Amino acid sequence: MELSNLREVLNNLGMTEGSRNAFLDLFEKFKAGTAQISQWETLRSPDPQNLSAHDSLGEPKDFQQDLQCLAVCKLNGGLGSSMGVDGPKSMLAVRGDQTFMDLIVSQLEQLNREQNAQVPLILMNSFHTHEDTLQRVQKYEPRIRIECFLQNKFPRLDKTTHRPLEEKLCGAEAWYPPGHGDIYSCLLSQGILETMLGQGRTILFVSNADNLGAVVDPRILGHMLKNDIPFLMEMTPKSPADIKGGTWYQSEGRLHLLEFAQVPEEHLEEFYGTEKFKVFNTNNIWINLQHLKKRLDQGRMDLNVIVNEKSVKGQAVIQLETAIGAGLEHFPNATGLVVGRERFLPVKNTSDLMLIQSDLFLTDSGRLVKNPARKLPYLPTISWGESFATVAGYQQRFPVIPSLLALESLDIEGDVRFAGEVTLRGKVSIINRKGSRIIPEGAVLEDEVLQ
Repeated sequence: MELSNLREVLNNLGMTEGSRNAFLDLFEKFKAGTAQISQWETLRSPDPQNLSAHDSLGEPKDFQQDLQCLAVCKLNGGLGSSMGVDGPKSMLAVRGDQTFMDLIVSQLEQLNREQNAQVPLILMNSFHTHEDTLQRVQKYEPRIRIECFLQNKFPRLDKTTHRPLEEKLCGAEAWYPPGHGDIYSCLLSQGILETMLGQGRTILFVSNADNLGAVVDPRILGHMLKNDIPFLMEMTPKSPADIKGGTWYQSEGRLHLLEFAQVPEEHLEEFYGTEKFKVFNTNNIWINLQHLKKRLDQGRMDLNVIVNEKSVKGQAVIQLETAIGAGLEHFPNATGLVVGRERFLPVKNTSDLMLIQSDLFLTDSGRLVKNPARKLPYLPTISWGESFATVAGYQQRFPVIPSLLALESLDIEGDVRFAGEVTLRGKVSIINRKGSRIIPEGAVLEDEVLQ
C-alpha cells in the first residue's frame, strides 16, 4: 500500500489528526527503508566529555531546592502477558505482596518526606493499561500526586500488503502502542509539557516502570541543572548477556544511538559483543523540558523507525515504533553518563523476577539495595525452559525463593520442582529429560550438575 492510499484508509479509522499524521510520518520512513551504517569502521566510542562516569559528579549544593524542578515519569504501557499475567505489568507483585507500582510510590513518598518536596509521579499509559491503572492508583492518594496520560494507538499493518488490520475481525489486536518515543508528541499535544513548565518543573526523569533500579539520583539532577544539559542518557557497562540494548557512537562531534536494525548483518556479532561497544542504553533518560519545548516548537522530532514483527490470529503483521532514546539526536549538547549496574534492574521474564525476589536484594523504602552478604560483583545468570516462563509455572516450581547469595549461574532443563527452601551456590545445572525431578527442601547445591 502506498502513502496516498493509506492516508485515505486512516481517515475512516477514527484517529485524531495529530495521531494520523504521526503514523503517516512513520510509514513514510518505513517505506524509504531503515538506514544502515555504511562506514562501520569509522564508528568510535564517544569522547570522555560526552560519556562521563557517575563517580565524577559532585554532590549537589541544594538537593531540596533542585527537587522543586523535578518530575518523575514512568513508562507504564506494558502488560504482563509475556509472563502469563493479566493487566499492567507494573501491578505484578515483585517483593512479597508489593507491586512495581507500590515500590515506585514508596520511593517517591520517602523522598518527598525526607526533603520536604512534592515531586509528582507521571505515568505514560497505553490503551492496554490506562483504565486499569487509573483505578488502581487511587489508593495512593493523597500520599503522592499522580498524573496519568494516554499515549497514541496506531493500526497494525499486514506484513505483505501494509494494509491496516480490520478491528471488526481482530478486535483490540488491530491496534498497538507505538513505543516510548511517542512520549515527545504526547507531552506537547496533551498540554503536559506546558503544565509542567508552568509549575517550574524543568527536569523530567523518565524510566521503565519495571526497572526498580531507576531511582531519583541527586548527583544527576544537580548535574543537569548546573550544566544546563538538554538530554542525558544513563548507560551501563555491557555484559555478554546484553545483546539487545542500543549503544552510542560518535560522528563529527555528535552523539548517535545505534540500534540493532541499523547494523549491517556482517557486523552483528561485533555489535552484540563487548569489545567495540562497551556500554548500552538503560532507558533511564533525563530531559530538560525547556530545551524540549524549544525543539518541539520547531516541529515534530524525526525519530528512527523500529519495525516490530508480530502475529495476530495467525496473520503476520508489523508495527512501526520509535524509542525515547533516539531523541538525543535532536539535542546538540546531549550527553551520556556511565552508571553502576544497580541502576538497571529490569524484569523482562521470570528469571529476572527471581533475582529481584531473592536474598540478593534488601528493600529500603521501596528501593532495592544490594545485599552486602553478596560478595560477587555481578548478578547470577539464570536459564530455564518454557515450564518456568509464566509466573504461575515459576511459582509452582519455586514455592520458596532459593538463596542465591553465592550463585554464579543456574541452568535448568526439563520438569524440575523445588520442594521448599534450598541454597544454590557457584555454577548449578539441573538436567531432567524424563519425568519430574524434585529437589528436596533444605538441599544445598554447589557447583553441581544433576542429570
